[in-house]
Amino acid sequence: MTCSRAVDSRLLIAALAAIVTVSPAAQQPPQAPSAAAGPANPTLDQYKRDVGQEVDGLQEMIQRMNDQVFSFGELGFQEFETTKYLTGILRQNGFTVQENLAGIPTAWMASWGSGKPVIALGSDIDDIPQASQKPGVAYHDPIIEGAPGHGEGHNSGMPLQIAAALAVKKVMEQRHLQGTLRLWPGVAEELDGAKAYYVKAGAFKDVDISIFTHVGSNMQANWGESLSNALVSVEYNFKGESAHAAGAPWRGRSALDAVE
Repeated sequence: MTCSRAVDSRLLIAALAAIVTVSPAAQQPPQAPSAAAGPANPTLDQYKRDVGQEVDGLQEMIQRMNDQVFSFGELGFQEFETTKYLTGILRQNGFTVQENLAGIPTAWMASWGSGKPVIALGSDIDDIPQASQKPGVAYHDPIIEGAPGHGEGHNSGMPLQIAAALAVKKVMEQRHLQGTLRLWPGVAEELDGAKAYYVKAGAFKDVDISIFTHVGSNMQANWGESLSNALVSVEYNFKGESAHAAGAPWRGRSALDAVE
């Protein structure tokens, strides 16, 4: 029984990791198999096909979620309607929702299933100040001038992850697979970023694999450490005494030198 559960766990992880590329892959030309590819696994292949079919069947729902979150267009730490909408869908589909994750009012963790592996799915949900824009328009044309908007695709990430979770959940139920699915939002990614607070609160301490998605231009998938840079805005005030910094620096205390 232990061996069987371990095999199911590995297959579940592979099936879930595959769903973010199963639909795009169908639109791309087939590639030659890699020399490093392992032996064929008919069970794993069937799991992937099952998950892919479930995702395809959720196309209309995915589009509705994508458009609805776009319409909310909420700034960081203000994603209340977005949170209410997404967690409502998850609750309707049997997930339990922990609110106020890490003490952040718009943060949450939704869970379904039991046991290992524990797979976490995340994506950002906040938008950008003054980025209001009519969808499908390739020039500056705001819906409301000066209003915030989803200029970086944060309206699409959680709908994709929810579709992923619902598809895998159904296959898990059909195949009687053990495992736990969790979903969490990236709150205020454009401002301060809540992910570090999640880690400090221990939200991922028992997670086996974390799959994060962000809209991009080339449908690529990365693993391991991120190549992205983080920026935290900090303001410092320096007080000094005026003096000629080159001719008589000993007469003053240069705030510029302190900054440098």
